[in-house]
Amino acid sequence: MRRIDIAEDVYLVLPTATELTAAFDATQIITADHGDKSHSFEAHLEARPGKITIVAVSAIGTVLFSITYDGVDLQARGVVEAQVVNAEYVLADVLLSYWDPQWLAMHIDGGELDVSSDGVVRAVLRQGEVIIRISHESPELWKGKADFSNLARGYALHINTVEFAGL
Repeated sequence: MRRIDIAEDVYLVLPTATELTAAFDATQIITADHGDKSHSFEAHLEARPGKITIVAVSAIGTVLFSITYDGVDLQARGVVEAQVVNAEYVLADVLLSYWDPQWLAMHIDGGELDVSSDGVVRAVLRQGEVIIRISHESPELWKGKADFSNLARGYALHINTVEFAGL
């Protein structure tokens, strides 16, 4: 069982290979804010049964980083230094933003998941305090924009899904 610390004393248990059942391709434009720094990039997500791959590309086409997770191993490569982009956090942020909320609720240790009745707002709480908040523009989560704020770690992601194909 592999888990990622998404905030102090709160963990997301990663899916096993058999739990990675989604099949889709998505392209997103992401702006990441941390303190007074802001970075924009294009992200390509590819999910197939048993595997998820995330590739971030700069405006001029340079691969910034790539992440592959197969239910056991998490591999990260790229020109962006590990202290700038943590592969585990990137994977956790994708899962928290888009994965099935019932699955997520069973895989958060030390916290709880709250989802609005229409499904567009998700929050991870620790002892009743919101530590992560995700707001989607549409109940069809892969359409349009989403805002992800990790209040515990002090960063935000502004995500615009420009292309999505479920397979």
